[in-house]
This record gives sequence, C-alpha cells and structure tokens, in this order.
Amino acid sequence: MISAALLERVACPVCLESAGCAQCSSPAGHAGCGAYARRARCACGGPDKVRLQVRADSLFCPCCAHSYALRRDLGYADLAPAGPVGEVTQYADHEFQERLGTTDAEPVLSARVKADMMRRMLAPDAGQAVLDLGCGAGKLALYAGRDGARAAGVDVAPFFLARAAAAVDLVRGDLRRLPFRKGAFPRAYSLDVLEHLDEPGVVDVLVEARRTVGPTGRLFVYTHAMESSALARFQRGVNRLARRLGRAGLIDHEREALRKSDHVNAIRSHEHFEALCAEAGLEMAERRYYNVVVKAVVEDLGLRLYEQARRRRSGAGGGQRPETGAGAKAWTAPAPGRLALAAALALTWLLKLDVVLFGGIRTGPFFGLLRPRAR
Repeated sequence: MISAALLERVACPVCLESAGCAQCSSPAGHAGCGAYARRARCACGGPDKVRLQVRADSLFCPCCAHSYALRRDLGYADLAPAGPVGEVTQYADHEFQERLGTTDAEPVLSARVKADMMRRMLAPDAGQAVLDLGCGAGKLALYAGRDGARAAGVDVAPFFLARAAAAVDLVRGDLRRLPFRKGAFPRAYSLDVLEHLDEPGVVDVLVEARRTVGPTGRLFVYTHAMESSALARFQRGVNRLARRLGRAGLIDHEREALRKSDHVNAIRSHEHFEALCAEAGLEMAERRYYNVVVKAVVEDLGLRLYEQARRRRSGAGGGQRPETGAGAKAWTAPAPGRLALAAALALTWLLKLDVVLFGGIRTGPFFGLLRPRAR
C-alpha cells in the first residue's frame, strides 16, 4: 500500500539537500549532488535527502526534476534511481523469481528463527516505524507488524505478495540509495541481503541505513562472514550429503543452490565487518552467532527428503504460473495446509536450539544489532 505516512517519509534517492555540517554542506542546486558518496558518508550522518512532492500518481523531485511513479494499482511506490548504482542482483529478474517461487504463509523453520531474533534484538515499540531492507515478497514485513509496529518494505524487485501490497507500505528502491528522509524509520533490519553485495555495496547500504534510522535508531542484520567454527564442519558434511542425494533425485537441491547463486560474500571476518560498520558510522551493540546443527539435519536434509518423496507420490507440479509482461507478479507457490503449518511451527522451536545452545560460539553466520557511533 501507499499510505500518507509513507509519502511524508520518502525522498529522492539521489539528491541531497544543500544544508549540512561544515564538511558536507554544499551550494544549493543539483550540482551539489555530484559529491553524493562523500557527503552521505560524513561523520555527522550526512545531509538530509530532498523531499519529494506528490503530483497525482507521481512524486516529483524539485532538485533533479525527476518524477517517480506511484503504482497504486500494484500497491507500491517506484523510487528506484533512474541510473544504475551497481551490480543488479538476479532477484530483480522475473524469470528468476518464477523459478524460486514464493509461499504466501508466515515464516517458519530457519526463516522464523531469524525473524524472531530480529524482533527480540530490535525490539520495536508498538506504533514505531520499522523498515525491511530487501523485503523480497514482503512476508517478513507482514510478520514484523504483528506486534503493532508500522512495517514498511523496500526491495529492488517489485514481486510483492498481494497480501503485503494491501497491508504494508512497499517501495521499489535500491538499498544503496534509499529513498527516505533522515530518521524516517528508527528501526530497520536486513536479513540475508549483505552477502549479495560487493564491499563498496555493503558500505553503501550501511551508510544509507544509518541515515534512515537516525542518530538514536537501531539496525538489525543477519548475514555471514567468511569464517566458520568446528561445528560448521558438521553442516558442510550434511550439505555434501544433500548434494549427492540431489544428484540421485532424492531431494530437490536446486532451489537452495538457486537462492545462493549470486552470493558475493564480501565480508571476510567479523573484524572486517566491524571495520565496514565503522566506515559507515555504525558500531556493533549486540551479536549472536548461528551455528546450524539442528537446522542442518531437520530442514536441510530431513524436510527435503520428505518433500521430494511427497512430490513423487502426488506428481504435483506446484502453483499457478504467472502472466508475463509489465506488472506481472512472480509465481506464488501453494501455501501449506494447516497440519503442515502446525508441524513446521513445532519444528521451528526445535531449530531455535541452535541459537540457545551454540549462539555464543564464533562462526560465520551471525545476528547483529548495530547503532550509530557517537561523533
């Protein structure tokens, strides 16, 4: 949806106001936006972005004179920069989304573990604005709003669930140039996103997030550094077994491989990530590690064996294929039945043992709560 509150928060993704501190202020006019990267990374938090003016079904930037579309028919505002910012993820491709498929159901299993860690560590207040950075179809934005927070989502690909488009504010935009005013969302989160970016892209996203949450805001991230614990050897063994079973046709290993197919994995270590955060004006307030032992057995192996066996017995092919062309939605897979959903929720509690038992053991995947650094 496109609410009045969202329209108060949006801004031109590429234009900065002239006012700033002594280091980042600039003469008025669009020429000052040419130094965007330097000005946005200023230690003060950078200048605010230029507020957009509502004009019927578009938003107009008085600085660069560009108009952005309000796709009211599809339930989102299209605020992606007119020019390229960096590499474009495969997730922006309609055919890729169709192959990946999306289930219109609440998050379960490891996705629920991550969502619940976000809610615990970020702890948004009722009525507080929360932004999902890289929201995908919008499932987690829907979940984030269950406790009364006013959730919104932004993603470079506009393949949003109809339920999300009707219930939460959605924006098509590039995380490296967020189209929001300073402090517009005091709470924000990013799950399974940073690993898709190169190092400059990671810093750009962190810089943009810092400005968007404001000086007292908080940012939650789930991603991974390129290191591992002794426990991770067990997971790698399960993954090798899963690949063999996939080649034998006993499990569907393609979807997981597809999901990770454009990972860049620019974060070399936790110290490297902290250095990138410092460059963006952020610091780590809390961190928990995600050593997956129970998940590896239950979700990555056992559940996939069960699902593939069930497909073979039923011969089911999945949900309705989408129409093609402008504004086409990505394929939505059938939602699980009530018994299947109840079983998945029960297994989710089992998967949470990975955080309870092993959350203090340093490994690559981690949950992090970030806050702006004091000047």
